[in-house]
Amino acid sequence: MAPAPPFCPRCLTCVRGLNACPRCALAFELHGAVVDTIGVTDREKRAGQVEDFYSVNPFPGYAPGDTRGTLLDRSRRAHFLTSLDEAIPTDARVLECGCGTAQLSAFLAISGPGRTVIGVDGCRVSLKYADDFREKVGLDNLQLVRGDLFDLPVEERAYQVVISRGVVHHTPDPDEATRQVARRVAPGGVLVLGFYETWGRAVHCARRSLTRFRYEPVRALDPILRRRDLDEEKKRIWTEDQYRHPLEHILPMPHVLKVLESEGFGWIRSIPPAATDGGMFDKTPKPGAFGRSLLRAGWMARGFTDPDAGLVSLVARRLS
Repeated sequence: MAPAPPFCPRCLTCVRGLNACPRCALAFELHGAVVDTIGVTDREKRAGQVEDFYSVNPFPGYAPGDTRGTLLDRSRRAHFLTSLDEAIPTDARVLECGCGTAQLSAFLAISGPGRTVIGVDGCRVSLKYADDFREKVGLDNLQLVRGDLFDLPVEERAYQVVISRGVVHHTPDPDEATRQVARRVAPGGVLVLGFYETWGRAVHCARRSLTRFRYEPVRALDPILRRRDLDEEKKRIWTEDQYRHPLEHILPMPHVLKVLESEGFGWIRSIPPAATDGGMFDKTPKPGAFGRSLLRAGWMARGFTDPDAGLVSLVARRLS
């Protein structure tokens, strides 16, 4: 069990009041309880642009009155999150790469107090929001880290579960980003990798192309912007993230699967469809070429009502 934050993301040693780990010599700055391994060094141009973007548009945002209970309730209304939580052992070591404001990491830490959860992101402002919430609700099993996805300050093959949803497609080299994330999974462990899929994102790309003529999205065409239960600030952040992001790739699922297989991973499932035929980490038959085309056609068809705008997840296990 790791000590209370701040602790070293590499060896889980307490680093309170330090700027380097006394055990593994990892150098960092401390901002609150956030371990910052990037500091003030100049970042690769596009990585800097992405950080600047999320500094203005932290995603997802917290509500002012958010507590442990409200975050649990909101998260458990999402089938994906409840299925993920149920699949992860209550004493697992979990890594989220590209955690943003760390709502997913916080949910998993609250729901499983015996878990050690580490959330890594490149945006200092997003992590400040996350750390404020972590401190407010007293989460001692969640460590937040500012780190570069291509130089992750965590051990390879050390985590039973690694989650990366919505980040590799916002990097200059999605294939290498996928490899770096995958290499943190322990033998027998599971990777949940989310990315914008080429066919699944097609409807949103068409929707987004209309903004070139009117500078604003057509609200009636976007299932999130049509929602009456969301406040205007959340809709503004969604609009910035989905229509004005400075760096985005869309990735064909067969190619992403091939990258994972080259790293020693085997198929478990894709999401969607939702994991209703067993646990999220229970193996399903790997589809052949025709089956993959059917899956992708289904993702394209649901694009008109898809609240994730073409975000697809592959769940894969590192072979022992």
